[in-house]
Amino acid sequence: MSQESKRFVDPLGDYMRAAQESSQQRLEAFPVVQEVYQGFYFVIEPHTKEGANCLNSSGGITGTQLTLGEAAGGLGLYAQNHGCIALLDRDISRELSELISKDWTVQVVLASTIFEFETKDFSANCACFCYAPELSEGHRQAMEAFIDNMVHRIGGGTKPRLSLTQDQFVKVLKSGGGWYLTKDEPWPKLPQGSIYFRRRKTVNDRLVGAALKGNKGCVVTSWIATVVIVAAIALAIWFFFFR
Repeated sequence: MSQESKRFVDPLGDYMRAAQESSQQRLEAFPVVQEVYQGFYFVIEPHTKEGANCLNSSGGITGTQLTLGEAAGGLGLYAQNHGCIALLDRDISRELSELISKDWTVQVVLASTIFEFETKDFSANCACFCYAPELSEGHRQAMEAFIDNMVHRIGGGTKPRLSLTQDQFVKVLKSGGGWYLTKDEPWPKLPQGSIYFRRRKTVNDRLVGAALKGNKGCVVTSWIATVVIVAAIALAIWFFFFR
């Protein structure tokens, strides 16, 4: 028997090759994700007392959308009704500046806030989403829905993965923005002496956020909620220690 006749032939080989070619053609029918989308986290450190105060106030609520603007020769992050919170790292600033110059849409939201006890300093993790203007109207709507979904999940205290493979990107577009990875990444373990000051959006945070958008009813509700919480704490202290 010849060596050629002894060679094993996989009966499913043709089927597998056809399936792989079909999958490749399906992926190639959509934009290349690396060319039209970027999603990542980065850290900011306030460079002024005003920036730290912002993170310690209603301006530092998890899920808050921040505005990019020119600052000190680079880019800075601004919050509503506040000045510049922090200057961006040089590399991040250069990368986002290049994308903005190409008319990319860039959205940055606060993901978590960190407090360091010894230095009394605040810092924050930000989530950044960027997509290109070349996307079709339907694909832009899918990306906007995907980003809204990710911001909602961040507000719930999770850390969803923001980067996408080509296959995952196609799933996002085909689902209209509803698809996402169900397994979240863990938040980094902080060094001793540091805590996550904010890592989710509370009910009161949501009320404050709505109030900042001009909903006067939420201002009243937020104050009432705060008073109720303080009263509950005071009542608990009285019940357990002074009764």
